[in-house]
Amino acid sequence: MESFDENEPKSSGPRRRDGGLHFWDALSILLLVAAVMLAAVTLMVVLNPYTALNPYPPPTVVPTLFVPTSTATQIQLPPTWTLTPTLTETPTPTPVPPTETPTPTITETGTLQPTIEAGTRSPYPWGVVGEPSYISAEAFHPGEGCKMWVGGQTTSLNQEPQTGIIVRLGGGLSGRIVDVLPVLTGTYTQYGPASYEFLLAEQAVNSNETLYLQLIDQYYNALTPRYYFQTYADCEKNLILINFKQLR
Repeated sequence: MESFDENEPKSSGPRRRDGGLHFWDALSILLLVAAVMLAAVTLMVVLNPYTALNPYPPPTVVPTLFVPTSTATQIQLPPTWTLTPTLTETPTPTPVPPTETPTPTITETGTLQPTIEAGTRSPYPWGVVGEPSYISAEAFHPGEGCKMWVGGQTTSLNQEPQTGIIVRLGGGLSGRIVDVLPVLTGTYTQYGPASYEFLLAEQAVNSNETLYLQLIDQYYNALTPRYYFQTYADCEKNLILINFKQLR
């Protein structure tokens, strides 16, 4: 027979004896699963910031462009060739009446003017020596066919080679505009220690003073007027020699 203790506290309700989960136990499990999933998503974003799970992906990096650099080439004369042109001094002119004193002609188009003549004073510090010479380029460019060049050299007041002068080639040839980089005298040495050269065309052609040469300084100020010259479709005249001399 069971005894009954009057001092034992009475239960406020029936006790749960089926062993099931309480509400707070289920909520704790859900929070644990959510924490694991959040940690997994965070790890994926750290390893790959561009993943679709990242709501704030970083901007796409623009690829670096590679710009190739050009390599300058220099055409040199074979060791067996040496050319040193001789400049002839102009004798002192006989005084003439003032009405007959020649006036320098400065032109941007037309004939090759002015050249260095006795009794003239050019407003430019440099000028062309004489007239252009037309020769075969075979001696300077053997085996290169009938290509067409223009070249020459520059000399100072003392008739010494003057290197570092900028020579510009411009104008048009065979219906196209000639736009090439200027060259420095002394870059080429086949015509002398302070010579220059431009390749005009792969084949000699006729042109009537559509091309010009001009000396300029480093600020593109003109040291000479534009000297226009002719070309010929003749392999015996496919090298034009134009020499410059300092006037003052």
